[in-house]
Amino acid sequence: MNLKRFDLLFVRGSSPLARLIQGVTNSPYSHVAIVLDEYHIAETDWRFPLQWNHNSYPPKQIDVYRYRGELESWQEEAMTGFIRKHIGTPYDFWQTNTNGLYLLTGVPIQDAPDRINCSETVDGMFAAAGINLTPDAIGKVSPADLVKSSKLQKIA
Repeated sequence: MNLKRFDLLFVRGSSPLARLIQGVTNSPYSHVAIVLDEYHIAETDWRFPLQWNHNSYPPKQIDVYRYRGELESWQEEAMTGFIRKHIGTPYDFWQTNTNGLYLLTGVPIQDAPDRINCSETVDGMFAAAGINLTPDAIGKVSPADLVKSSKLQKIA
């Protein structure tokens, strides 16, 4: 697979929590990670804070999306800076829960201070480069919202 920096891995999880996220968001995806290079990703989930990991997702479990435009060097630096700034930031359970409640009932999405979830990470990283992937408020998104962005294209 020809992965490039800042490609997005949309994950079709199989855990009970992943299935719940998929059901509530009406999407095959429960998680999104950011490609750093061919072998490494930046990600956070309920088990750990934002960190750099070896990409161990089997190809059959992911779809790869890429930004449609050309990133300028200042944008790449801003995106890298966003990731570095947030490494170690704990997972935002509150935002994930209120995102689900919003989809089910319309209750507003809320963030926990100094925490971040996978979708917030991706949305914030692109926003740091002046790119809004969705019309929603920055960070108030799910993997399902991100994958619908006209600014991303599925490549694998």
